[in-house]
Amino acid sequence: MRTLLFCVMPALLLAMTGCDSNNTTSGDASTKPVGTVVAKVNDKTITEEQLNNYAERRAGTDPATLEPQIKAQLLNELINIELLAQAALADKLHEQSPLKEQLAFQRETAMADAAMTQYLEQNPITDEDVRAEYEQRKSELGGTEYKARHILVESEETARNLIAELDQGADFVTLAKENSTEPGADQSGGDLGWFSPAQMVPPFAAAITAMQAGERSQEPVQTQYGWHVIAVEDTRDVPPPAFEDVAPQIQRFLTNQRIQAFINELRDKAEISENGASVTPAPSESADQEVEPEAEPEA
Repeated sequence: MRTLLFCVMPALLLAMTGCDSNNTTSGDASTKPVGTVVAKVNDKTITEEQLNNYAERRAGTDPATLEPQIKAQLLNELINIELLAQAALADKLHEQSPLKEQLAFQRETAMADAAMTQYLEQNPITDEDVRAEYEQRKSELGGTEYKARHILVESEETARNLIAELDQGADFVTLAKENSTEPGADQSGGDLGWFSPAQMVPPFAAAITAMQAGERSQEPVQTQYGWHVIAVEDTRDVPPPAFEDVAPQIQRFLTNQRIQAFINELRDKAEISENGASVTPAPSESADQEVEPEAEPEA
């Protein structure tokens, strides 16, 4: 199960935490280390497990695949970190601000991470859960794509004049090349290619979905970019993506949903106030954007 961290801690602090996980911070050498000892710095030991954990975080890969000289370099880094940590302890920096507060917050985030990890281990997202979510949302993931052109102008009056010219038989591509303010329209003739309505700003999308192939807008369409005259050239049905293509996104959505439910459960049982005012549980976030194909830049 993937661990979900609330914050990203610097590699140095992560390593310091890792090195100290099986040793006391009081200098008690009687505590036996867990695992094979690969180095000793004064009265503190560094185990193979700690080295592997650090190597995985530092190199972002399986420690078993690292070359011996790389692991030796990482071990040397851990030794240096332990030396610095011991120097800080000797000077009692951990009892002073801001390190005292940083270490306290680090402990809180580590505990929060542990609580989330345990909850997900006890309430795992199964393959059946992911498949069921996919089947439930499959119809939303497909849809209709449109192939269209548009003429973008600065005023409603200009747009209406262009519509009048089109009504009289003017060529759409020619008018787009001569009048559209969209960059490149003088070459493309206002061609937008294939797109889904979700990729466009709402007024443009609403106009597109109200038209069939071969139709054009009879009224100017206003967006934040100006006034549009739109012609739909073709439409096509798009099947939903294959389960394998969106399963990781659905997995993330369900994981976030389950964590949010856990947090809301804890909030319901807690007394929480901010600046003297009671706080209600935050609503869970929608996952619509999590499992839809990535959108192109809006028109």
